[in-house]
Amino acid sequence: MNKPLSVFTIATLFGLISLPAAAQSVEQAWPSAIAGQQHGGVPIDPLANPLDLSRTPVSAAPQNMSTGARVIGWQDLRPAHVPSETPFADLRPFLRDAMRTHVEWRTSTPREREDTAFIERHDAALTLLSMHQVDVDGLMKERRKIIAQNGKAGRGPNPEVLGQSVRLPGYVVPLAFDETKVTEFLFVPVAGACVHTPTPPANQIVHVNYPQGLAFSSIFDAFWIEGELVAEDTRSDVVFYDGASNVEAQYRLTAKAVEVYKTW
Repeated sequence: MNKPLSVFTIATLFGLISLPAAAQSVEQAWPSAIAGQQHGGVPIDPLANPLDLSRTPVSAAPQNMSTGARVIGWQDLRPAHVPSETPFADLRPFLRDAMRTHVEWRTSTPREREDTAFIERHDAALTLLSMHQVDVDGLMKERRKIIAQNGKAGRGPNPEVLGQSVRLPGYVVPLAFDETKVTEFLFVPVAGACVHTPTPPANQIVHVNYPQGLAFSSIFDAFWIEGELVAEDTRSDVVFYDGASNVEAQYRLTAKAVEVYKTW
């Protein structure tokens, strides 16, 4: 039966305390874990070593997973961006330039508007737009609408990857376990996300169920996961040494396979 991770279990899995050192408090163990373990008298900082997979190209497929699944990177989970100047697309090039000047003016500071050259450039742009009967206010309103739509869409899931069998590399943030194996976790592009580093956007987090269970020892170990991505908003309480955080994910995946990530 799956059980939520206790603070002690979280600390043990993250390598902050060892099982024989049960009497040692998490608070006492945490600073030494951050400082790094000793190797030949030299501190090793695990936070400095893991790859940031959100910025790392996926150059190699996993070794033992089934064929036919699409290998993707974290950038593929972000929806395509629609340029915010779309309402200007039908304008002739010199009128688009004039509208850009007007946008620059509208978004400038009072100090910037004191610049004589800027004032003259903006006045000339408005004159040109008026001569060609361009609906400046209407285009600005449409632009604001598109920017708002892009902002909302950019925070959502990418429909191009939904319903597909995919393989994705990332890091595990445990949520529940069965005995010693993690059966439910958040999958993130950066080691320690939600625990050591800020929580990624919701469309950069995958809520994963893995009934088979993952033998897991550290949040700094990277894995491949394979399964079908679906869009589903979930919220999970992530417990760590000094509190808890409610984390939102916009993807869910029931993993068919999980294996250690290799860079070759």
